[in-house]
Amino acid sequence: MIGPRHEKTILIRPEFMNHFGSLFGGNMMKWADDMAYNAATLRYPSAQFVTKLFGQFDFANPVNLGHIIKIYSQVESRSTTSCKVLVWAENATTGESVFTTFAVMVNVKNNRKAPIDEPPAG
Repeated sequence: MIGPRHEKTILIRPEFMNHFGSLFGGNMMKWADDMAYNAATLRYPSAQFVTKLFGQFDFANPVNLGHIIKIYSQVESRSTTSCKVLVWAENATTGESVFTTFAVMVNVKNNRKAPIDEPPAG
């Protein structure tokens, strides 16, 4: 891994629920995208990232009203113009996995693929 691990804690509220009474998966995917962007941008602050793709997104355990979820992200590797960010979530109470995936974030500074500069040392 390169770079620190980032964490977000979310209390699952009624507005996040689907008509079956569990978390609407689109919310979790949006939060995963936000966390991938945060990890990439905080690691490479001079870049301007967009999401190129996500890996498979399997939900391992249901998320229900009142659950507290922790979502994590961390830059795993980088290439010249992109970086791969691992994203995973777990139930903060039970420790059960909710999902594990990855995102590829591409630097589009100046409206084209641009090299990623290493952050300043220190």
